[in-house]
Amino acid sequence: MLLFGGLRSAAAQAPGHFTGGTPTLPQFTLREIVSGRNDSLFHIPGAWVGAATAARPESLAILSYVSAASRSGLVPLDGATLPSQRYQHVMGLYRREELIAATRRTLESIRSAIPSDSTRARFDSIFLPRGRWVVDLHDAALDWARTRSPTITWDSARAGLSAAGLLAAGDSTSWFEAIPRALYGLTVLAANDSLEFAAARENLRRAGPGASQPVFTLLDGYREAQRWVGVAVRFFLVEPWSPIGRPEGRSLGDYIREDWEKVQTLPDSGGVPTPEIVVKVFGYPQAVPLYGVPSSLFRRLFRADNRSAEEWLERRGEAALLRSLRWLPPGDSSLAVLQSGRRRVRLSTVPRQARERLNGFLEPRDAILIDPGYSPLLALGALVHEWQHLEFRRLQLTHFAQTLPLPLPSIIELPGVQPYLAEGFAEWSTERILAPLVERWPLLGLSELEKRAGLALQSTDDQHAMGYALIGELDHVLKDPTGTTRLLLAHAEDPSAIARSPILVSAWRKYGSARDYVFAAPWSRVLVPEVTFTIEDGYPDVIGSRILVPGDGYRR
Repeated sequence: MLLFGGLRSAAAQAPGHFTGGTPTLPQFTLREIVSGRNDSLFHIPGAWVGAATAARPESLAILSYVSAASRSGLVPLDGATLPSQRYQHVMGLYRREELIAATRRTLESIRSAIPSDSTRARFDSIFLPRGRWVVDLHDAALDWARTRSPTITWDSARAGLSAAGLLAAGDSTSWFEAIPRALYGLTVLAANDSLEFAAARENLRRAGPGASQPVFTLLDGYREAQRWVGVAVRFFLVEPWSPIGRPEGRSLGDYIREDWEKVQTLPDSGGVPTPEIVVKVFGYPQAVPLYGVPSSLFRRLFRADNRSAEEWLERRGEAALLRSLRWLPPGDSSLAVLQSGRRRVRLSTVPRQARERLNGFLEPRDAILIDPGYSPLLALGALVHEWQHLEFRRLQLTHFAQTLPLPLPSIIELPGVQPYLAEGFAEWSTERILAPLVERWPLLGLSELEKRAGLALQSTDDQHAMGYALIGELDHVLKDPTGTTRLLLAHAEDPSAIARSPILVSAWRKYGSARDYVFAAPWSRVLVPEVTFTIEDGYPDVIGSRILVPGDGYRR
């Protein structure tokens, strides 16, 4: 056992709980955490892969996409444009006029079906704020700009953008696409590269106020419109806008909760929380889940070391303590590895993991990051997809926490989820949940189908495309979506045992001699040392930290 970090006196700090006249600050201990695999190779049973790929899933993905696009009133992207333009397409920056027309038709149909006058009024305040349709980030930016300069149009920005070299001379692209594309590019620079953005602003200023001012006004509109995107997508997640299945209306969240309530069998599972929607400029159509810590796991990761800590937690809540972890020392940025026998782990800290991992680490609550350029109607499939990741992981961690032995181990080794299972499940369950809505409004499912078709064209073993085929084949045999989900939860870290079920062995007998599909994933074994800290005004002060070295015979 390694012990490091000095003791600090709490007497010189602001008073907390009093015991015998001595003030004490709340003191907590976060147990040591190990996450990630020690083996970088994954195996998927050959019989399962053979059965799943027998019908050429890439061809099926393309056929499904073409059908959905045609039903939406869109010309499908073809083999040449699908890989290269699908990102721009779902952001309303390729074939924009066609997509805007289809989006408006869909919104008009949704509006006419909304069961409640009050819900329709909220819909109108978002999508028809001044009697004109606002359907995506670009519409919202122009709409805001017109509140400052009523005569402004996209063409008003042409001279300034051209003079600054941000609009190619002789660009054959429609101004309806080229100018929003250039302005969105500047918005991405503003969010991610301040030096480059400053240089672009200087080039615009040189064009003179008459040419540059419309550009600056529209850029202000893009900044304001990002909030509109968050409001727009949240409307569909929480408001009862769909009459399908319930006359009084259902939200997307209702469909998701009803599906997961069939799966949950654990006590104290906490329902199905609605994730927070966080708008983040990635520069491409992206949605990412941030995994919160279920209460049952929180109670096993943290120890309240004094009465002040118990009272603080009762008063402030679990999320507040998790937020405070971001202010712990980030540690040495160099790559430090602990080798113990055959086991090897990278040493890290909570702040570093939260910053480095795309999905965060020990987040205060479930959240979905979404790029504002994603057209809201087309983003709904991605939001449901990420919500499936969140709920699957929440239930997996809840079960894991509830089955930890007592007394609790000093090292908490978090379970993982096999990548093909994770993406395949999210694709499959999203399609099931959206099915009744997509039947009526096919545009709502288009982006996920377009994504899967594009990925399948690029790589037949893509995790989304092949994963979808694997889970679809499993459910085809079991014919029980709820049972399929429970089975996947039970074998999330290593689904190879699933194929040994007698019913599946029988169904996949003709592929029984097929070789396993083996793939490598980056080594990601991480150890976060135990840390004891006091907390004052939301900020932690480390008292000590130690590393417990897991031996070769350790449980996991």
